[in-house]
Amino acid sequence: MKPRTSLVLLLLGALALAAGFYIQTARESREFSNAPSSQLAFPDLASHIATVARITIADHAKTLVLTRAGDRWLLPEHGDFPAIAARPHALLAALTELRLVEPRTSNPSDFARLGLTAPDDPKSDAKLVRLFDDKGHVLAALLIGHTRPSPEPGGTDQVFVRREGQNQTWLAAGTIDADPDFAGWMARDIVNIGHDQVTGITIDRLPNDHLVLTRQGDKLVVTVPAEHPVLDQFKIDGMARGLEFLSFTDARKADAAPGQKLGHVTFTTADGLTLAADVSEDGNTTWAVLTAAGKDKAAAQAADLNQKFSLFALAIPSWQGKTLLPTLDSLKPPEKPAAPPVSVAPEAPGSPATPPNTGK
Repeated sequence: MKPRTSLVLLLLGALALAAGFYIQTARESREFSNAPSSQLAFPDLASHIATVARITIADHAKTLVLTRAGDRWLLPEHGDFPAIAARPHALLAALTELRLVEPRTSNPSDFARLGLTAPDDPKSDAKLVRLFDDKGHVLAALLIGHTRPSPEPGGTDQVFVRREGQNQTWLAAGTIDADPDFAGWMARDIVNIGHDQVTGITIDRLPNDHLVLTRQGDKLVVTVPAEHPVLDQFKIDGMARGLEFLSFTDARKADAAPGQKLGHVTFTTADGLTLAADVSEDGNTTWAVLTAAGKDKAAAQAADLNQKFSLFALAIPSWQGKTLLPTLDSLKPPEKPAAPPVSVAPEAPGSPATPPNTGK
C-alpha cells in the first residue's frame, strides 16, 4: 500500500472516531437534559414545611421520633426532652433543598450497591426519613444511601437517594444529617464545676445513712458522723469531682424515674450554687432528678439549670453515678490482701534425709 493511501485511511479513521464521539456525547447530553434531573426531590415541600408535626428517622436497628411543640422539637420516647434546636431545622432545610442530579438504577437487585435497600433488611445501610403532618399524612419519605464528596473542589457533597415506594434511584446534591441515634439529638452536658469549688456534700442514703462532707483547707473531710473509721481520701476526692463535666446519656419525665430510689444528695459550691439530686438505680444505670438553687452570682445559673432539667430524670454515666451516694463503708481504703503462707519446697525423691541434730 502506498504511503499516501495509508495516510488518507488514517485520517478517515480519525474523522470517524471523532464523529462517533460527538454523536455519543450529543446523545448522552440529550438524554441527560430530557431526564427529570437537577430538580428538587420534593418540589412542594417548602410550601408545607410549617405543617410538619412529626419526623421519624429509621435504620435497620433503631428508630428516632421527633415531635413539634410550638417552635421546639421534642423526643417523645425520652421524656419529651428537647432536641438540639438546630438539628431538626437543618434536616428539614436539607430535604427541602435536595436536588436530584442524575438518575441511577431502578433495579432492586442493585439497591444494596448504593446503600438503598429498605431498612427492614438487617443488612441495609439506608436511613429512612419520613415527615408527617398533624393528621399523620406523609409529606415526604426518602431513603438515604451512600454518600460521596463533590466532584468539584468546594462543591456540594452528593448522596444516593430513593423516594419511598419508588424503584428509581438518584444521585442527589446535598448533605442530609439523618442519624437515628437519639444521643446526638440532645444537649447532654449539665454542669462542669471543679472539685476545688465544692464546699460541701450532704448524703442521705436509704434507709438511714447520713453523711456530711465539709471543705477544710484544700480537701473535703467527713464531719458527720464525727466518729468514723479511717477513710480513703482518694475516694472522697472522687466525690468532689462528681460535678466535673457532669452529663447524661438518656432522659425520662421526672415522675417516671425508673428503678429503686436510693436517696438524696446535695452539693454546695463556693459561688453560692446548691445542686440537689434525688437518685434511683435501675440495673447498672443511675437516674437523677436535679433541682438547683442559687444566690448572688449563682442565681442565674440555678434558674437556667431548673429550666433545662428539673422536669426530667437524667441517666448519669455509671462512673459518676457511683460517686453520688456512697456509704461510709464504701469510703474505706481497700483491704490489703493477706500475705500468702511461706511455702516449703518438698524434698526431691531419693535425696538423703537430713541427719538429726544431736548437739555433738
